[in-house]
Amino acid sequence: MYQRQRMAAIFLDRDGTIIEEVDYLKDPAEVQLIPGAIPALRILQRHFPLVVITNQAGIARSYLTENQLHRIHDHLRGLLAQLGISLAGIYYCPHHPYVGHPPYLGQCQCRKPRPGMLLAAAADLALDLSRSYTIGDKLSDIAAGSNATTHTILVRTGYGKQHEHQTSLEGVFPDYVANDLLGAAAWIMERTGENR
Repeated sequence: MYQRQRMAAIFLDRDGTIIEEVDYLKDPAEVQLIPGAIPALRILQRHFPLVVITNQAGIARSYLTENQLHRIHDHLRGLLAQLGISLAGIYYCPHHPYVGHPPYLGQCQCRKPRPGMLLAAAADLALDLSRSYTIGDKLSDIAAGSNATTHTILVRTGYGKQHEHQTSLEGVFPDYVANDLLGAAAWIMERTGENR
């Protein structure tokens, strides 16, 4: 029986990787793209589906509701679409293991560094995790990508510079460290031999 070839994908953290870091972003008006993000996403989407994976414990902490988060993500999708970028999916974790209120309080499989969001996307979108890449500004992004068997890139935007100095302490090592998303895209294109 014929089986569809599974695609490699790019898994992208949201805050500090694509958009500027805002402490518990609650308002779509606060969404600001990081310089270089759009050309990077344009390069990457020629060869890979783009999937956002984001921890959103602000929901567990009652800083925002899931409806507010959906409005933020609708705004982000619209903003990116105006600039020629299409997302294959946005996956979020609303939980926190120690802080907050049910049903969002407690251990889950989706909160990074656990790989649940990547595994869900892989199942939904028929993705080959072993050929995919995870890009983020925190070691929890890198650990989630590693736990899902993807290649990993730490970017120095957002919290990246701070987390870069904690790799040995945490025992979490990305495959590559890039100054920003554009540098990450260039490395992926060079590694895969794709023509930008």
